[in-house]
Amino acid sequence: MSGSKRTRVAVLYNFVGVDQYAVLRRRVRVGSVVSPTGRIEDLEKIATLREEIQALVLALQEEGFDCRAVNIREDFNRLLEALTSPRPDVVFNLVEFFNDNALLEDRVAGLYDLLDIPYTGSPPLTLALCQRKGLAKQILKAHDIPTPRFKLVAAEPIPTLRGLRYPLIVKPVWEDASAGVTERSVVDERAQLEEQVRHVWEKFQQPALIEEYIEGRELGVSIIGNKPPRMLPVEEMDFSDLPEERRRIISFESKWDPLHEDFHKGTLVCPAKLSRAVLRRVKALALRTYQVLGCRDYSRIDMRLDRRNKLFVLEVNPNPDLTAGVAFMASAAADGMTFSGTLRFIVEQALSRRKAPPAEPAEAKAETKSEAKIEPKTESGGES
Repeated sequence: MSGSKRTRVAVLYNFVGVDQYAVLRRRVRVGSVVSPTGRIEDLEKIATLREEIQALVLALQEEGFDCRAVNIREDFNRLLEALTSPRPDVVFNLVEFFNDNALLEDRVAGLYDLLDIPYTGSPPLTLALCQRKGLAKQILKAHDIPTPRFKLVAAEPIPTLRGLRYPLIVKPVWEDASAGVTERSVVDERAQLEEQVRHVWEKFQQPALIEEYIEGRELGVSIIGNKPPRMLPVEEMDFSDLPEERRRIISFESKWDPLHEDFHKGTLVCPAKLSRAVLRRVKALALRTYQVLGCRDYSRIDMRLDRRNKLFVLEVNPNPDLTAGVAFMASAAADGMTFSGTLRFIVEQALSRRKAPPAEPAEAKAETKSEAKIEPKTESGGES
């Protein structure tokens, strides 16, 4: 359905606490912080969460939608009110956790389904599978989709990892956005491994995912649409600026901490410089992965291309970040899509799933038509 129909779009997200980027902005203004690059403007241009949400809402309004944003703030009643008063035609789903628990992300999408409100992005089962990395990797493996060999370790004793070769990388199994991934996550021997596994247990209160570290090129493959899904230009994170001794990984600091030197070292290259043969394999693998895990509307798939040009799927990100100029949106821009046009396309994918109102039975129509012909009568029974 076209945005010109003034379709009501509710942009739902969940945030509590303090926006650290807003705090950083204030510190920059009073001169109490120094940029690792020596250029204070590198810190000033980082958008706050409020600015990112506002940019998305304004873009959808430009496309003709009647759009509003609601922060549900970990409040179920607030969530329910956003879905009923007034009822939106479609939800732009940006809710990634509830009750401070990322494993409840799929339950929120399930509520949209229960209320029969179409929403953007992947359905509950896909969100649940991709959040549980070990299970997702088992499904990929069952479909012969290459992914690094791995083991899950939930409690002592830490087993002997037969079949896995160092270096290994240790991650929390239920986190996303590189949470828990640091330079120390890549380990070369048993003592380091045990230290990192116990660190994950203590800090994140969840099992540790241990997988073989794939030395090679880091690729981000964005997919958009459903019938059929389409691969956008592939992005690559260029780690050339990192010192030689550093691991080529996207750590939490490099992704989210503007005061860390790694934040300013990686360079996003889009489209990535790949041979036609490799690009064909990337496309086939990405589309297959997207469909096997039931992704919908838009997703990003993280891959590694090793030194022998072998591909590995590291992780699947349903409902990825939509910040302008970053990751998914960088790929969309490289494909010639505007920021607002990309958002409109995603909304229209969701609207295509909206159910038509049930048709009125023929008998009811006939009865209504017949009743309309009856002339009103006076209280005495005569015609008026």
